[in-house]
Amino acid sequence: MAAALGFTPAVAQTAQHGLAGPYLAGVHAERMGDVRAASEYFREALNADPENVDLMEDALLSGIAAGYADRSKGLAQVLLQRRPGHHIGVLMLATEKLREGDHAGVTELLGSADGGPFVGVLLRAWSDYGAGDVDAARTALSSLETGSNNTIVQLIAAYHLGLVESAAGNGEAAMDAFLRGVSLTGGNSTVRMTEARARAMMIAGAEADAIALLRTELDAGRGEPELAPLLAKIEAGEEVGPLVSDAAGGAAEALLGLASILAQQGGDSGGTALIYARLADYLRPGLDQATLLVADLLEMQGQFELAISAYDSVPRDAPRVLDALIGKAQSLLALDRAPEGIVVLQEAAGRFPEKIDVHVALGDMLRRNEKFEEAAVAYDRAVQLVAEPEQRHWPLFYQRGIAYERSKQWDKAEADFFKALDLEPDQPLVLNYLGYSWVEMGKNLDAAQKMIETAVEKRPEDGFITDSLGWVQYRMADFHNAVRNLEKAVELEPVDPVINDHFGDALWMVGRRVEAVFQWRRALSFEPEEDVAERIRRKLADGLDKVLEEEAAAGRPAILGTGRDPESTGSDDG
Repeated sequence: MAAALGFTPAVAQTAQHGLAGPYLAGVHAERMGDVRAASEYFREALNADPENVDLMEDALLSGIAAGYADRSKGLAQVLLQRRPGHHIGVLMLATEKLREGDHAGVTELLGSADGGPFVGVLLRAWSDYGAGDVDAARTALSSLETGSNNTIVQLIAAYHLGLVESAAGNGEAAMDAFLRGVSLTGGNSTVRMTEARARAMMIAGAEADAIALLRTELDAGRGEPELAPLLAKIEAGEEVGPLVSDAAGGAAEALLGLASILAQQGGDSGGTALIYARLADYLRPGLDQATLLVADLLEMQGQFELAISAYDSVPRDAPRVLDALIGKAQSLLALDRAPEGIVVLQEAAGRFPEKIDVHVALGDMLRRNEKFEEAAVAYDRAVQLVAEPEQRHWPLFYQRGIAYERSKQWDKAEADFFKALDLEPDQPLVLNYLGYSWVEMGKNLDAAQKMIETAVEKRPEDGFITDSLGWVQYRMADFHNAVRNLEKAVELEPVDPVINDHFGDALWMVGRRVEAVFQWRRALSFEPEEDVAERIRRKLADGLDKVLEEEAAAGRPAILGTGRDPESTGSDDG
């Protein structure tokens, strides 16, 4: 974590005190993505050398990242005595003081900060609000908005000014601030911003506007877990308050927003983003968006066990609990625990039968585990929940089509592929899959080739689609063009066994047989499925010609064209 944030490692100091073992173990754990182990090792090293400031820093950063914010308070205090103004140390203690309601302490701390990325201004503004000085909070955020040329800074400042005004009961001023924020994004809005705007409208007495805004977003398929309950609450005549009502909540919102932006940018491999998200989660327990961001960041970093722990901490009645269940299943899949992941999703589908996302996630996991008939059933349940298919639904029909095709239900598969193309004309993935399937069945070859050519035009750097074009050319006896496209496909996807195998077949047919043998052996080294591997072994033993004769005699001809490419020599120029 220290390395990710650009801090100086403590290896020289630890080595001279005989601490290389735990220190290097901590560095190794950190590089392997195990921040919890890293935290323990760095603390072990620090216990043996408590004056080592670099180790303090390593232990603090890894400890917060691992979810040990509560026990990091003392360490942050000591570190700030040695390195006044240390950014993360200041944030850790400011977070603690915000939890305690010590707003004077927050102001004193943030006055010593090192000028990190405007998070200090946001936390200071919320501390001012918590101390009852709304004008100071308003002035700080307005100055931040108007004094910057950075759109992101302006957006965040306007958003937090809107939150402050809402919390203070100034609905119209909040609406104006949120509207400025939306204008900075070209009219787009996050779900969080939409919820905050609708709540501000209710505070201002603009109930009809709030309902219209929420219905527009929900009709577009956005934000259902948060916005649908809010709309129901408004329509039922229940009281609706601001999104954030106190300083701790506002500061947590600031940390969450900055963590989200850092995560999207990805510049620090998620290090600072994870720390900000952990502090937001610590500052406002139950802020599910922060917990889910922590889990997502851990998952992206390959820390799947920690991600599962974070997903499990989302309450069962939280608006985004379904996202947590789906995320947990994906982490289980990454740990080669797919059966457990499938059980999680099956239970989630039983609990939320009306949610499309859970059936799609279950279908995806079943399909990846080659349970194609079950996957088709899951996708079918998702399709049944779509009242009127729109363009955004094309992947659902495409995925169900794949499940049907792999479970030998071709008529249903073909219908789904056509439906996907109706919704998203010339979609390259669909064109490729349908065209390739036709080629494998030996039907509609001209149409198949045109489909695949269109797909290649739209995605020229996709090795799998380029392979499809080369393979249809091979099967139609256009061997020289097949060689050209399959060679490109191998360049784009050099370790795919099927593409290498296809390239070998095409090389054989133009007389480059030594190269063909090389490609088949290369394909075998990439561990293809057994049916592909068996065919490759037959080709290596007897040559492709004999294999083709046997397949033709069995009614499974591989070459569907009129004959060999007239430029094929049949010689070995390898």
